[in-house]
Amino acid sequence: MHFFRKSIITFIVIALSLTACSKVSATQGATAQPEVIIPTLQTEAVLSTQPLPTEPASQPTSVTDNNSYLQCGPAGLVDVGYYFKDNNGDISPTQYGQLKPSDDNVSFWVKMITCLKHDEGWVSNPDEVVNGYENEIIFFDKNGKAHTYRIIIGGHYIEPYDPATKDIKASLNGVDYFFYNVQEWIDATRDHFLSNGNRQIGVDIYYDDNQGNLSKVLTQVYKFRETNLQILQALQTGEGYPDQVPDGFFLFANYSWLIQPD
Repeated sequence: MHFFRKSIITFIVIALSLTACSKVSATQGATAQPEVIIPTLQTEAVLSTQPLPTEPASQPTSVTDNNSYLQCGPAGLVDVGYYFKDNNGDISPTQYGQLKPSDDNVSFWVKMITCLKHDEGWVSNPDEVVNGYENEIIFFDKNGKAHTYRIIIGGHYIEPYDPATKDIKASLNGVDYFFYNVQEWIDATRDHFLSNGNRQIGVDIYYDDNQGNLSKVLTQVYKFRETNLQILQALQTGEGYPDQVPDGFFLFANYSWLIQPD
């Protein structure tokens, strides 16, 4: 009897121990489940800190490569009292002035300010103009793009002419005009451009006449009448400068004057 009681007590102790172990195992199983969830929560947290993808911002259109006003010289533009602004709001070196007829109302000229490409000009080909000053002139359109053309200024262009007469009628200050031989004007313009760092110049450019045979020079230039008129219109509107010109094309100016800084 004593042994039977002892066996029952032993059985009860074992049963209670198994029940306790089962509860412990269940509790441990319940606490293990969040370990699977935690990495998912951490991944969501990381993604939420990353910026959402956006469309690439549109790049502004730039005309920096075309807007080449530094071709006029490194010192910047001289204040000429009136300005034309291009589409970017930048002051343009090309200043359209006025149309003017000759004293006899036969030939027609445009008075304007712009700049030359080279510090030092050269003597023109006498088959075109005898003892004219040659360089390249730059016109800037309303987008700041440069258009460069050959130009001859002065020289013996009215026939008959006196070979002893100086070739260039020009002004160092835009007010007082004098006659220079071509080498004197080459030297004067080069020294002015280099000392001021600016090649702005005023010119009276021929564009048309009602005879077409005033002289050897103007007869040659008259052959380019359509191109001259196209450039004249572009000066007035800021667009339409020809990219291609006829063989032998040159603009001709009878007067020129230098732009003096203040």
